Amino acid sequence: MIYINKQNIFLIIVQLVADIMLLIVLFFVFLFIHNSELDKTNENLIHLLSSHYKALILIVFSWLLISNSTKIYFSFLTDRFIDFVRKFFIQIFLFGIILFAVSGLKSEDLFTNTETVYFIILLFLISFVYKFLLFYFIKYLIKIGEIVKERILIIGENSNSELFVKTINNNPEYGIIIENHLLNSNDRFDIGEVNNYLNQINNKKIDSLYVCVGDKLNKSNINNILKVAEDNYLKVKYIFDSSIENLNTMDVLFIDIFPIFTHNKLPLDKMVNQFIKRLFDLFFTASVFILLLWWIIPLISILVYFSQGKPIFFAQKRNGLNGKEFNCFKFRTMKPDKFNDIKPTERNDPRVTKLGRILRKTSLDELPQFINVLKGDMSIVGPRPHMVSENEAYSEVIKRYSLRHYVKPGITGLAQVKGYRGAIDSDKDMEMRIRTDIYYVRNWSFLLDLYIIYQTVKLIIAGDENAI
Repeated sequence: MIYINKQNIFLIIVQLVADIMLLIVLFFVFLFIHNSELDKTNENLIHLLSSHYKALILIVFSWLLISNSTKIYFSFLTDRFIDFVRKFFIQIFLFGIILFAVSGLKSEDLFTNTETVYFIILLFLISFVYKFLLFYFIKYLIKIGEIVKERILIIGENSNSELFVKTINNNPEYGIIIENHLLNSNDRFDIGEVNNYLNQINNKKIDSLYVCVGDKLNKSNINNILKVAEDNYLKVKYIFDSSIENLNTMDVLFIDIFPIFTHNKLPLDKMVNQFIKRLFDLFFTASVFILLLWWIIPLISILVYFSQGKPIFFAQKRNGLNGKEFNCFKFRTMKPDKFNDIKPTERNDPRVTKLGRILRKTSLDELPQFINVLKGDMSIVGPRPHMVSENEAYSEVIKRYSLRHYVKPGITGLAQVKGYRGAIDSDKDMEMRIRTDIYYVRNWSFLLDLYIIYQTVKLIIAGDENAI
């Protein structure tokens, strides 16, 4: 068993050494290519190397500085694959700029522009392949329990603690092991219980204390826990109650030594991100139309007409950006019913036709929503638009429900690829869907959209058991 918190330095050094060796090899390969006409005598080779060793040092040093900024060598331990890819692209992009600059600093170019481009492409391809393999190899070892990132003790409880424990236990790939969960008792919290537990295990199995804030832990309790953590050299992390979880949308600034929390903007509040997302929506829709929609929409329309009759399409009022209502288009999959506009689809719903079940299972019934994307009512990726009646029902039940309307609804979304699609059997089902939607709103990135599209395609091909 490897404990990452003690042994991760070895894995970081392996990656660092591999990257530096790759840089050195590529540097000399392209140096010799650039000077291919040079007479390769020992004297000339020594002169060539001595003339350019400073450039090599600058290139390696630049790589190390960028790595320190992107934290690329910690990604395989702490990040999802999409975060790792984002950091890797930033790393290569910034390094490429520096390489172009270094190459042109000397009176005679170190490399030509074409050679520099090939250098960057080879660096990208080779390093991405072995980092990709290492990333998933480490994740596999974490999943099977050979590597443990963190052993934790949870202290207290709040509205999020039960769900957090369930999430950790159901996802071994996170590499977190809950050694114990010390709960509140008799409406108070006994700090002595924490001390007793830590003394029993002799402080050898716990890396961090996870403190549940916002319920029965008062200021005195938390101060005592911090003291215990300091005495036992343990990190302290906090699980916030749902009523204050909007702290993760805040920036921290310091005035002298005092931390000040200020609300920051959501990613899609920025005009440049809105432009990127809209441009991608139009490009993706045009591509799908050229490859698929021009023939499959007429084909499905004919099938719907001859198997179910008119109407072929179904337009339903949904809430979109800022809660504004719009007509969401779908292929009709249900028999005519006066409750279709207000009653959500249920498991084995008798209103759904035979063809409708096939269309729903394959998500083909959603294809007309590309029209909504062109109109600007929807995006390719975003929280799925709910019926107006559902919004009215759940906005009073689930906290921060309205935050999902801060962005355009999508044809597909993070909640759908995470499995929170289909029938709503309880308020808890809807709460998990909304939580995932809110995470998307707060953490949007272009790479996250690409990841969701990729996972959606996988679900369509493999079949989504949650589709009803």
